[in-house]
Amino acid sequence: MQRVQITGNSQRKVKDGYPLLVQDDLKDPSLKLTDGSFVALMASSQFMGYALVAKHRRQLGWVLSQDESETPTTDYFRKLFKQALVRRSTTMDPSLPQRVFNAEGDGLGGVTIDHYTDYYVFTWYAEGVYKQREMIYAAFEAAADHQFKGLYAKLRFNVEAGSLKSRLVTGTAAPEPLLVTEGEVTYPVHLEDDLTTGLLLDMRPIRQWLASAELQGKTVLNLFSQENGITAAAAVAGAAKTISIETNKKGATATAEQLAINNIDPDKHEIRAIEVNRYLDYTAKHHLSYDVVVVTAPTFARVKKQKFQVAVDLTDLLTDALPTVRRDGQLVVATTANNFSMKKFKAAVEAAFVGSDRSYTITETFRLPADFVTKKAYLASNYLKVLVLTLDK
Repeated sequence: MQRVQITGNSQRKVKDGYPLLVQDDLKDPSLKLTDGSFVALMASSQFMGYALVAKHRRQLGWVLSQDESETPTTDYFRKLFKQALVRRSTTMDPSLPQRVFNAEGDGLGGVTIDHYTDYYVFTWYAEGVYKQREMIYAAFEAAADHQFKGLYAKLRFNVEAGSLKSRLVTGTAAPEPLLVTEGEVTYPVHLEDDLTTGLLLDMRPIRQWLASAELQGKTVLNLFSQENGITAAAAVAGAAKTISIETNKKGATATAEQLAINNIDPDKHEIRAIEVNRYLDYTAKHHLSYDVVVVTAPTFARVKKQKFQVAVDLTDLLTDALPTVRRDGQLVVATTANNFSMKKFKAAVEAAFVGSDRSYTITETFRLPADFVTKKAYLASNYLKVLVLTLDK
């Protein structure tokens, strides 16, 4: 295994548990490392840790164990996966769709594993990690005692062949769609469809909050609703009407499917494939307002000639959305931007109220659910930030 000298600053980061390596961490930044290879990180003659080279944008790779006796073998990864599975089995309802391995939070960056009833879905974010897939699949199968019907893979890095982006790796194919439950709500998921399954598991805190909210007779506006499952959660919780704003017709079809599977007539709810800013212009023109407005703003989006960056544009978006929230209503704001701290997030929300006659109280704050294990040393891993605001109390 190649031994690589790292800088003094990198040595401190590795020792503190920071998992990400970049090229500047190397004492010789011009050194070329093979993507997908394992290396030993060294401080002169002192061993600092093992790492897997996985080049992606500015990223060079991920730190593994700092114990020299824990070489990266199939058995090492089996123990890593077993530990993650046991952790979920003691804290999570096994029937709940959940994240059973959360990349660097569980000890291996660049790959996540989600569980849907009898199936597991691997999502690969870096080709270097994917190059070790045979070892990683074998280790996971052993850790799970082969107790599953199928393993799926979704590739999020650049792949030329579309057929490789999402496929069944081993076992039998899942029903299409596969039905999973979260509390009282049933969701259809599509394990071999595109790069996602159709249900964002990290948005569970918002769905759970809606399930416990008193929504009978209320209206719920769900902006950027594709795959967040919020419309179905609100409707099942008793909302008189939901309004879902989708960026495309595929998202609108998916939302209608979620409602129908829960025996709710989609025609009694409003589902629109329209740009969010155009819909907000429409609500302003017609003086429309709702009891609960949910804004799960994307980190980055480009629609036609317009682009949206949450760190830059969130305040303006919320300023436009404020008139849609009734007096005494609630505004739920969420972001998954890992470069947007909670402090900056709250400041962007506060700025939206400047110059308006509206006031707010933060009544709930949510971060990632417990199955999305994070590293304290790597703040970017705890990316979800959710604020529930009660207006004009």
